[in-house]
Amino acid sequence: MTTWIWLIVTLGVFVGLYYLLQWALGKWLHLGKRSRYWTYHNETHKKWDLRMRLVSALIIVVSYLWNMEYGASGSYGKVAFLALGSGVILQELCRAYMEWKYSEQRREYIRVLASAGYVLVFLFTSYVTNLFGLV
Repeated sequence: MTTWIWLIVTLGVFVGLYYLLQWALGKWLHLGKRSRYWTYHNETHKKWDLRMRLVSALIIVVSYLWNMEYGASGSYGKVAFLALGSGVILQELCRAYMEWKYSEQRREYIRVLASAGYVLVFLFTSYVTNLFGLV
């Protein structure tokens, strides 16, 4: 098979396991179905979520500009990859805190932290293995 097919299969397995993890944690922790849309518990949550999204977008833009200036080879590619991953993790950690602090279902933060950990492990593994040897 070609590299693109393996890449699609790898990402498909990652997404499938992610949704399986969401479902299993929901059953184990007796949580309702997770909303597909962003829900805010109060104005503080809304403000902090907006701030984290702006910071993450700024990180992504700066890493993109850095990549355009220096290229994706060597340590510059590593910096850009880590910046993208940190933006995602930063948002999820903020959401986990807000779920723990303000949610009616206080165990929802466990599901958010587990998903953030799963994404972090996938990003780290794909970084260390060069996306499982596909790149």
